[in-house]
Amino acid sequence: MYELHSAATDGARKPTAVRAMEALGCGFDFASDFRLKFVKRCPAGGRLVILDETNRRDLVVPGGGAIIPDVSENIRCDKGDHVRFKSDVLEFNQMSELLNQKSSVQAKVPSGYLNAIFDLSGSWLNDASDAKYLAFDGYFVSLYYLHLTTAPLLLQDQVKNDVPPHWDPSLLSRFIQTYGTHIIVGMGIGGQDLLCVKQKPSSSIPPAELKGYLDDLGDCLFSDGTSSLPETSRRDGKIKVPEVFSRMLQSHTMQFTSITETSSKDGLTIIWSKRGGDVFAQSHMKWLQTLAANPEGILFKLVPITSLLAGIPGSGYLSHAINLYLRYKPALEDLQYFLEFQIPRQWAPLFCELPLGHQRRKVSCPSLQFSLFGPKIEVNSIQVTFVCGSM
Repeated sequence: MYELHSAATDGARKPTAVRAMEALGCGFDFASDFRLKFVKRCPAGGRLVILDETNRRDLVVPGGGAIIPDVSENIRCDKGDHVRFKSDVLEFNQMSELLNQKSSVQAKVPSGYLNAIFDLSGSWLNDASDAKYLAFDGYFVSLYYLHLTTAPLLLQDQVKNDVPPHWDPSLLSRFIQTYGTHIIVGMGIGGQDLLCVKQKPSSSIPPAELKGYLDDLGDCLFSDGTSSLPETSRRDGKIKVPEVFSRMLQSHTMQFTSITETSSKDGLTIIWSKRGGDVFAQSHMKWLQTLAANPEGILFKLVPITSLLAGIPGSGYLSHAINLYLRYKPALEDLQYFLEFQIPRQWAPLFCELPLGHQRRKVSCPSLQFSLFGPKIEVNSIQVTFVCGSM
């Protein structure tokens, strides 16, 4: 047994297990990539939710014999698992929904994690129109799993007091920047070795065929990395395996944290990336051997922060602001100005306030008309006084 210390002055130098334990109950911006460095804490440095800080004990990490000292009774550590997951070839919104479900989030809005692994721009409309299909094949390795056990979750008073009671773009943007959009309630400690493919609308490769190519490439890269794509990948005598898949096999020896191969001819982009361990390892097996020495937080489990604000004045405004932020993803520094244009202004006409079509201005002027189509004789209504004088 050995103890993991949390007294480091720089949070980045703390052991990953300690950083992950301290992240539970903290805030998180769903538009960010799912990494520990993006965790959000209260201004004073604490968690956003209330935990039992009185009853504490040393937490034994399964498998490695490590001990995290002085941990709240509301935090539990379970044994992890080693899983290979092959997704179907899905449309953009379907893939977004699938990954959100893995984070316990019931929504279709794209997460920062989706944008990161598929190398997307973050603009929902543009990304959805630019990607015909998405798919991935990869290993998710959790050495252990940390999660909260307290129920129900209760926010700190400071967080509730910072909810603006009315629509105030400045205060709403400050709340999101400070606390994020969700609460972290669990995560795995380990790493992922992930192969992603993005297909453009111009590509004519059928989904079933694309999945077959991806499965074959994954089998090669996740074994010893030296084998070639099997001949059985030729699904049709007239159709060869797209060259971009073969190029990925040749590129796997390059020293990069992420490798991307693109074929404009086939309308395909393949991205191979690792998290945790030695990300420069040239094979999957070598990478696995380095994972225990340098793990990362993966498989985040999240709860919307607005679900914990029932009955708080202004929670509806905050929920609307968060929904707008996650849907359109303006830069955080521009969020206040973005929110200012989401409500009608008093100096601007409201919807349907202006009449449709050209409106001629009518001038009221007395007139005389002796026939239906005859000319009008305008009458000056100003009274004229005539005074007769002697000569």
